[in-house]
Amino acid sequence: MFLVWLTLWITLRITDVHARDLTYEDCVRIVAQKNPELGSAQENLRSAEESVAGAYSPFFPELSAGLSASRQSPASIYGDPLHGLNAQLRMNLFSGLRDFASIRQARARRAVAEATLDQTRARVSFLLRKAYAQYRYARENRDLAEKIRERRAQNERLVRALYENGRENKGSYLLSKALLEQAVFETRVARDQAVIASQQLAHVLGEDSFDIEPTGEVPVQTPPEGLNAADFLMETPLHRIRKAQQELAEAQASGSWSGFLPSLDLTGSTSNRSDRPLPGENRQWNLGLSLTIPLFSGLSTFREVRARSALERAATADLQATDFDILNELRQNLFSFQQSVEKWRVDLTTLEAATVRATISRKRYNNGILMFEQWDIIETDLINRQKTALISKRDRIIAESAWMQSRGKGDLP
Repeated sequence: MFLVWLTLWITLRITDVHARDLTYEDCVRIVAQKNPELGSAQENLRSAEESVAGAYSPFFPELSAGLSASRQSPASIYGDPLHGLNAQLRMNLFSGLRDFASIRQARARRAVAEATLDQTRARVSFLLRKAYAQYRYARENRDLAEKIRERRAQNERLVRALYENGRENKGSYLLSKALLEQAVFETRVARDQAVIASQQLAHVLGEDSFDIEPTGEVPVQTPPEGLNAADFLMETPLHRIRKAQQELAEAQASGSWSGFLPSLDLTGSTSNRSDRPLPGENRQWNLGLSLTIPLFSGLSTFREVRARSALERAATADLQATDFDILNELRQNLFSFQQSVEKWRVDLTTLEAATVRATISRKRYNNGILMFEQWDIIETDLINRQKTALISKRDRIIAESAWMQSRGKGDLP
């Protein structure tokens, strides 16, 4: 076991020397470039934008041309070949509003893709902020554990000296020795947690876990007073997704009525057939309008209209239910954010008081004014306050990050 911990200690020291310093802004840039989930959402948005542009194609004419070569019948090896050149033009003038509905559907899908990208960006940003805060906490907790171990060692030496001089009892000495052993164990645990936190951050960054060293703090903001969670409902990605899906269902429902409406097409063509490769005088052309009126489709169009109308109502109900859940989440995250800021402030204040109190009690115990039991309570309270303040600092960053994610905000560009 000793060799295992010795190897781990040497590894940590080596990585500290060769670690690559990364600020939080560096981490943001790396994630923006390497995160595959974010890249997938960006490509889906590009695809949706192309689909919107393609949805306008039915409003433009279709033009095609062809060439042909053949021999006259009866076949003869001496017969002159016939060459043909033709061009066709087709344009839909009215399609029963189906093309307008297709444009609305494409725009709704693009809105879904945009909101999904914002949702993905906010989620990845939250994972980065959380992993960075966890690693910073793990590193600071490891350093704090080292300081606590050293403080417990000093206390153990002080109590041992008093015990050997007959000024302290054996129980107090054994307790101080046990507390030192506990501090040594907690130091080992803190080192392990730092290694795990580095691996989690590296997983988010796509980097080598033993090649990075985060420097600096995650940028934080203080929640303004009088903040109302309902004011942020409309900008949340999930609301925008459900709203776009509702618009998509409405467009599909309106497009289903096109099966009851006529379709009007303009067609034109020109052709030339000659025994020479170049165009000759044998030209033909035609121009016409065709009107198609649906009379009966076996009730399939009627059923399609009813089905699409039901989906439209379902999408409206989903939007209402989702908005309720979003508001609940916004309020919870906002309250957690506000409470975490206040708790961190309170913990810092109590830590300052506990530090002064512990300094005074050490001197009083050393002078024989304070009993060991009273001094130990004050020392333990200081250590617990130090740990609590460190946890509050981490939780304050995570709570703010969760509030940002619920709003669809983040640090990624």
